[in-house]
Amino acid sequence: MTALYDEFKKYSGADLYPCHMPGHKRRAFGAMSEEYASIDFTEVDSLDDLHDPEGIILESEKNAARILGADASYFLVNGSTAGILASVSACVKKGGKLLLVRGSHKSVYNAVYLRDIRPAYIFTEGPDEDGIYGAANAAEVEKALGENPDAEAVLIVSPTYEGRMSDIAPIAEAVHKHGIPLIVDEAHGAHLSFTDECASDAIRCGADVVIQSIHKTLPAPTQTAVLSVKGELADREEIRRFLAIYQSSSPSYPLMSMIDGCISYMAENGAKSVQNLHDNFEKLLKRLEVCDKLICGPKIDDLRSGRADYGKLIISARNTCITGKEIADILRDRYRIETEMAAPGFVLAMFTVCDEDFGYDKMADALIDLNTRLEKYGLLAEDGEKPVDPGEKLPAPVIKISVADALDSNVETVDLSDAAGRIAASYICLYPPGTPLVVPGEEITSAHTAYIDRCIKAGFNIKGLEGIGIKTVKNG
Repeated sequence: MTALYDEFKKYSGADLYPCHMPGHKRRAFGAMSEEYASIDFTEVDSLDDLHDPEGIILESEKNAARILGADASYFLVNGSTAGILASVSACVKKGGKLLLVRGSHKSVYNAVYLRDIRPAYIFTEGPDEDGIYGAANAAEVEKALGENPDAEAVLIVSPTYEGRMSDIAPIAEAVHKHGIPLIVDEAHGAHLSFTDECASDAIRCGADVVIQSIHKTLPAPTQTAVLSVKGELADREEIRRFLAIYQSSSPSYPLMSMIDGCISYMAENGAKSVQNLHDNFEKLLKRLEVCDKLICGPKIDDLRSGRADYGKLIISARNTCITGKEIADILRDRYRIETEMAAPGFVLAMFTVCDEDFGYDKMADALIDLNTRLEKYGLLAEDGEKPVDPGEKLPAPVIKISVADALDSNVETVDLSDAAGRIAASYICLYPPGTPLVVPGEEITSAHTAYIDRCIKAGFNIKGLEGIGIKTVKNG
């Protein structure tokens, strides 16, 4: 097995009676298995402490850093969310400015709120006809840095949720010219650490802080992630301090052992596993080339050139009169395939290093069959009008007050039809993926309210609403 797991099992087998937490006393109860319970500990002397590691946990984190090519790596048992909160808090002083891509995860915006940070945005290319935005590029980052010379850090997302990839090296070079750190939310790219082909992982390309959700694309359970640091621009002591704030004071020892086990497994088997992912995903895309109505991507050339990530299958609704959500519903109900995310213009299905041939074949057979049925059932573009234009570009945000002031203000809920011109007091997101349409403190426009109304009528989940109303700053 691995160092942590072996040490935990050794301790569990010793003749020490546990007059301490957790309450199950390492015995199986209900749905909790004996195997899980046997390695579920509290911070006893010989098992080290995640928040102040000096022994076996510290050695495991050092081993992870060596494998991942970092100077230091930290285990995250509260997911990438804790890593993003800690990295932003450590790299940007309270009240400082963070330059971030607009399509950042909600945890970034939570860090902005908690530290009363002033956000400035990098606007990436898009949306395309499916409603997908591109990943950040060096030109966009350089432009934003020129307009915000007081930014204390830059945060980008690569790969994006939809699998678009940034060229990290020139972005890192541009950021470092300003003497500030580059933080990369690589939550969807943990597998990139184990291949040398095409797009490399952010740490190897010059990023200073990288957060990876190993549970998203690697064989690890939900909530497991790693934060890695390279170089001296990010203060590691500050990162460690904030991790102790944002992570549980009772961290899960089973999750720590599984992080250690996953990274060790990938160190030994990762190159082969990732190559299998590449080969199988390309075979899937080649099979789907027969689909003339359901357009599936990305293009193989984009994968091989590093512009797109392996494993993120985009099923476009552009040639149909139905939404991505309706396609996802068909895949679930008729073909028994549950997809990752449905948007107005597309469906996202994820494949990882753990998928077997059966999964690829099931998806290909389903989409090829559905492609032939669209015309039969009158679901093509000429057969009806789409309820939502996925390529609609919403107005650039107009910031009226800070995120913190908006969230902490006196609020009132107004009907969606009356919200235009008001200041938002909540995040309004199409979920998934959870990227905000409007951020607290920004002006709500009639374009926003009209788009939200169309999404609601099309059956999409809009977070941040109160029934059919929107929380706004009172008298704002």
